[in-house]
Amino acid sequence: MSYDDENRRETRLDIWARGLTWFALLVSLVGFLGYYNSEGFVSPPPTMVLGLQLIALGGAALLLRTRLFVNFRGVVPLILIAGWAAVTLLWADDPITGLRRWLLVFAPGILLCALAARDPRPQQTFLWFTALVVVIALTSTAFTVIVLVFHNLDTGGVTALGRLLIDLDGWTIGTAQGGRPYQFMDHRIYIPRFSGLTSNPNSMGLFAAIALISLCAIVKPRRNLLGAAIILTVGVVAMLVFASVSRAAIAMALTGIFIVVLLRTDRLGATRACAIIVIGLALALYATTWITGASPDPGTNEVLELRERAHVWLIAMQFIGDVWTSGVGFGLTQEAVYGPLDLETAAHSVPLSMLLETGVVGMVLVLACWFHPVFRTTSRGRDITATEIAVISLLIALFVHQTVDSSVFRYHWAHFVFVYLLGASAGLAGPRTSE
Repeated sequence: MSYDDENRRETRLDIWARGLTWFALLVSLVGFLGYYNSEGFVSPPPTMVLGLQLIALGGAALLLRTRLFVNFRGVVPLILIAGWAAVTLLWADDPITGLRRWLLVFAPGILLCALAARDPRPQQTFLWFTALVVVIALTSTAFTVIVLVFHNLDTGGVTALGRLLIDLDGWTIGTAQGGRPYQFMDHRIYIPRFSGLTSNPNSMGLFAAIALISLCAIVKPRRNLLGAAIILTVGVVAMLVFASVSRAAIAMALTGIFIVVLLRTDRLGATRACAIIVIGLALALYATTWITGASPDPGTNEVLELRERAHVWLIAMQFIGDVWTSGVGFGLTQEAVYGPLDLETAAHSVPLSMLLETGVVGMVLVLACWFHPVFRTTSRGRDITATEIAVISLLIALFVHQTVDSSVFRYHWAHFVFVYLLGASAGLAGPRTSE
């Protein structure tokens, strides 16, 4: 086979592999969307989502089997986390449950990360990813508006989320409404929050925050109709972030935009300092919760109050003293910590969850994996591309969000956003076979 024939063959393989990777990323986000009916949230079965992920990612890996390990060093931190998480199951009380959750999280996660690191055109893939997230955010909002206008059923169901439903001749479809009362100074106000096509209102805010940060990083001002449309889209997405009334999403968006500004003005040292400050603030938040130790009043919700987060964190912190060296086993926070107290909840914090489950070694590995791309990219002596700015800003901002949430390292769409960003950062930093 001649060199030209071999090159054309590699190009075809790259195209097919990239298409399968895009499809896997599509499934990893859209597969977790759905709607509410009178009984609860309806979405594709997790087994179907996982099956499609593994088929697409496995097919892409098979096509690129001889060149899959390009930029593989960027995937090693995630593999180290997976390895240590598997080791913790050796002393877990329920290793079978932990192993099942480990496979759900890391089998597709590592494959997606490796393929993103190998992507010969990471900028093109990130543009597609941004468009996908923007479409999801806007479509989810449009669905919410339609339900608000035409709903003919209003029920609270058996959960804390009320539901606004449209009855279509016996088939109900709608969205959840999870608003809260807020006490701001001397004023008590109630702000409604809607889930759209996601399972809860916080996910709506997270989609919008990711879309906003990505757009702010990659969009360039243009004095034409396209430029006006892009600016309008950015404005609408920004309004969606604040309309979500998700404090985590708002903090994430503001952090991400601030990092975008720093990187666009070549303040690399300040960006590294901000990454360290973000970690320090997370630890300070946990320390403050531990020191104050007061349970919030469930009848009110101060604007800056952690409310139920503080309660579940305190329970976790009391448990950490006995397991901080080795952990209770990956994925077993509910069974080991909250289950015995008859609580159906999570730790609502990735660092705390990983400390509980995998001990101090696991938490250190998570922090190193999360922020290694930040320090690697900002320490190089070359110009940083718009895509790199977006990826780094999203990683730092996502950590802010996950300080008060626990979607990453769970079978959740946000986890696949995280592993994709890890792989994309490695692909942007390393050599590529084609452009």
